[in-house]
Amino acid sequence: MKTLLAVTPLAMVALVEPALAQNREISGRVTDAATGQGLPGVTVLVKGTTTGASTNADGAFSVSAPASATTLTFSFVGYKSVERPIGTSSAIDVALEAQTRQIDEVVVTGLATSVKRSNLANAITTISAKELVGSTRPVTVDAALSGKVVGANIAQTSGAPGGGLSVQLRGISTINGSSQPLYIIDGVYAVSQEVGNGAGSAAFSSASAGVGRTTQDNGINRLADLNPNDIESIEILKGPSAAAIYGTRANAGVVIIKTKRGAAGQTRVSFTQDLGFARAWRLLGQEDWTPEKIDLFYTGARATEEKRLLAEAQQNGRIVNYEKEVFGNTAFLRNTGLSVSGGNERTKFFVSGFTTNEEGIVKRTGFQRHSIRANIDQKIGNRIDLGVSSNYINSLNKRGFTGNDNRGISLGYTLAGVPTYAQLFPNAVGEFPDSPYTGDNPLAVVERAINEEETNRFVQTATGTLRIIDNTRTSLRLAVQGGVDYANSTAQLAIPPDMQSQRGVALPGAARVAKNEFFNSNIQGFLIYDWRLGENLNLTSQVGTVRLSQRTNLTFNQGQNLSPGPPYTPNRGTVTTQETLITEEADLGFVAQQEANFRDMVIATAGIRFDKSNRNGDPDKYYAFPKASLAVNVAKFGFWAFEPVTMVKLRAAYGETGGPAFFNALYSPLTAISTGGRPGLLPSTLLGNPDIRPETASEFETGIDLGFLDNRVTLEASYYNKEVFDLVNTYVLAPSVGVTSLRAYNVGDLRNRGLELSLTANPVRKDKFSWTSTTQFWLNRTEVTRLAEDPLVVPPFNTGLGFGNTFGRNLFIVGESPSRWYGTPVNFATNNNFSGLTRYEEAQPTFQMSFLNSISLLRSFELSFLLHWKKDGYNSNLSRLLQDENGTTEDWSEPSGQVAADGTPLTKGQFRQTQPAREYIQNAGYVRLREASLYYTVPAGVRTSLFNDFVKNIRVGVSGYNLITWTDYVGYDPEVSNFGATGNFAQVDVASYPNTRRVFFHLNLDF
Repeated sequence: MKTLLAVTPLAMVALVEPALAQNREISGRVTDAATGQGLPGVTVLVKGTTTGASTNADGAFSVSAPASATTLTFSFVGYKSVERPIGTSSAIDVALEAQTRQIDEVVVTGLATSVKRSNLANAITTISAKELVGSTRPVTVDAALSGKVVGANIAQTSGAPGGGLSVQLRGISTINGSSQPLYIIDGVYAVSQEVGNGAGSAAFSSASAGVGRTTQDNGINRLADLNPNDIESIEILKGPSAAAIYGTRANAGVVIIKTKRGAAGQTRVSFTQDLGFARAWRLLGQEDWTPEKIDLFYTGARATEEKRLLAEAQQNGRIVNYEKEVFGNTAFLRNTGLSVSGGNERTKFFVSGFTTNEEGIVKRTGFQRHSIRANIDQKIGNRIDLGVSSNYINSLNKRGFTGNDNRGISLGYTLAGVPTYAQLFPNAVGEFPDSPYTGDNPLAVVERAINEEETNRFVQTATGTLRIIDNTRTSLRLAVQGGVDYANSTAQLAIPPDMQSQRGVALPGAARVAKNEFFNSNIQGFLIYDWRLGENLNLTSQVGTVRLSQRTNLTFNQGQNLSPGPPYTPNRGTVTTQETLITEEADLGFVAQQEANFRDMVIATAGIRFDKSNRNGDPDKYYAFPKASLAVNVAKFGFWAFEPVTMVKLRAAYGETGGPAFFNALYSPLTAISTGGRPGLLPSTLLGNPDIRPETASEFETGIDLGFLDNRVTLEASYYNKEVFDLVNTYVLAPSVGVTSLRAYNVGDLRNRGLELSLTANPVRKDKFSWTSTTQFWLNRTEVTRLAEDPLVVPPFNTGLGFGNTFGRNLFIVGESPSRWYGTPVNFATNNNFSGLTRYEEAQPTFQMSFLNSISLLRSFELSFLLHWKKDGYNSNLSRLLQDENGTTEDWSEPSGQVAADGTPLTKGQFRQTQPAREYIQNAGYVRLREASLYYTVPAGVRTSLFNDFVKNIRVGVSGYNLITWTDYVGYDPEVSNFGATGNFAQVDVASYPNTRRVFFHLNLDF
């Protein structure tokens, strides 16, 4: 008994000591090696276990390590992962070094799986949150991509608040409609349509009916709804070889947007405040008038009266630059955001609210956006993971009236026609005088005409993963995902009946309410089986199905002959019209894919997707979209011994994608009419095509990735050959057939070939000074390779939306690019094309380059700038023509050195109007300082002395967007396009809303 009692305390101690050892707490702090600032969200893992934690807002962590643990691993996106031995330490501090090229980051390349960048067989561009908005604040997500995506043509087609962007990946993917890529937000197939509200329609302000919406409506960019500050990263699958797994809607590429999510650790609160201003980047200028110049425009009593008005204005000092009066204002910009994130190993959350209020440089224009987001992730037991993403956005666009808007009130048209001596300001009671020179007084248009649109949008995603088998050699999981994107927009347009432009028409005054409703939904389910053959070959097999549904309801109600006084609504008009367009689309797909990885040395993938769509001639026919790729990491083989070269990866990939015909291509639509106040339907003169096939594309991509000096210098080089088949187009038929045009027809093929280079270097990496530089170069060449064989059915046709031969048009001709310009003079003897037009330059640029540099100094200062060079690329520019016709061009009276047929000397303004298309097809190349910023992070010692530990981080800065542009282009902006995002990227410039230079002051606080 004594022996038992004596042993028992020792046995208890022996038992307790291991138990205590199992609860050993290890804490520390993780910092940026260059700046010394704490890094939040770093994953700290006990090697060989699933035990871990995440650092808090100041970089601190605490983890409970088992007794057997020997090593901690630290990993964070954008930084090199490190391991630290535990030993007997209870405190471990780590400084992570930025990784020049994120070769170990995980890239989502398919619908249910991902791969390390070092194993990719495609050139996939990844844009991080820091690259997206870490420098400055572009108003939209796609604007934030400008100059950062090798292989992309991105242009801001309108300077109006809320943007208007055209994004084209690896050349032309269609010639009908827009070449915009497929956008996916947290798994949701996003609403990205650019839909006009009717502002460009002549019917909006006249008695004519039947013209509801046009391509000149200065359409609102739906991606402007998405808050860029909520985004964690963007992955861009630029061609079919990478996007094949997305099938029938991926011809133009895929943009995968992932929003921020919570991380286990201390709750982090972040506050962002931006204050800024914007001014027109350039004004065209206006020339003053003289009596001699008046004689060139007017005769008789009118000339005498104009000279009297000129003398009176000069005497009273009332010479006015009306362009500056309307476009020369300073717009104030404000962004305010608050986010909260955190959680534990089971539940993680990210909640944010953001509000944007941006004035326009034109009075009574602007853009407002208010958004709320909640992303929640939940683990249930050890086998189920659930995730929910919810986003509500309310946005308001006030865009005014610019461009070729066909109503006589466009600001570009009216300003071009108003001389500087005109007196157009309102009187003491606010009444605007008529303009004797233009269809309306531009100052009255600014103050009284209405063009605004409000949108309410809900984006909802739910994901679930069930791990059916989970062991060291095999795992089987079921991944399910579904989501909806619902957008409801209401646009109001109004021109009061007492405005000058209305008093002369039969039905003065017009008001329109347009409603655009989009509902996109998708659901998918995949079984993913990870298994191992031997010790060196890892395989991933997946099969699944995807269903997409898109419903659109576009309506407008319009009233004309309005009764006086506000509110200006359709029901106050004596003549009303209505138009409705309802579409329902559905796609169904089945996917199978096999991946094989031999020790990260050889990685191969093969897959296929079968899709059917109700937009095809046969809605039950499945089209196949195969893919295959191979990547070989040569430097990981045993024979590689050249230490300065740390990465050599050879890669090749092939894939096919689709692009369904536009809705209504199958059928001959009916036309709405109204007889005796009662609605009815009539057969239209448009003919459907029941045999329509989807557009398809195939791409072969090959390349090499090199890394030098432990990947401090990396080079990515890619070549692609992308062919598009069965392009869909509409065209005019002979009148004898009884219809005016075929609704849709597969008219031919084209080919895009291109080269992409990206060089990233970290030439200096010191404790107090670090410099990272990325240089990108890319080019694309497009050529029509086939035209439908029967020339009586499909002759060469126009592919652009220009204004005729005098100003340039685009043609679909074998051996040529569909974005090449043709125009006057016409000479069938010398010009070898069906119309005899003169062949001019290409709308697509010769090449593009970008130079992105980021410098960290003294651990507190961060300087970055992005230069973007677009070499050539020609626009059809009519903006200066409007001024030439009215004598207001800045150089109108300067001698041209040319004479008229009767020997009279011509001024520059006169001479330019006599010229063929050469005068209007202008080089729109530029070099632009697209982004620049300087930030200062308050040192930890100073911060804690002021706020103790309450404030974890303070960062202040100043930044700019579109700060400087060097160009010979004559217009408000070389990127502008009157017709928005065109399929062939051929820009037409007509009196656009000027683009702006934006400057911000920033404050960021973390708590």
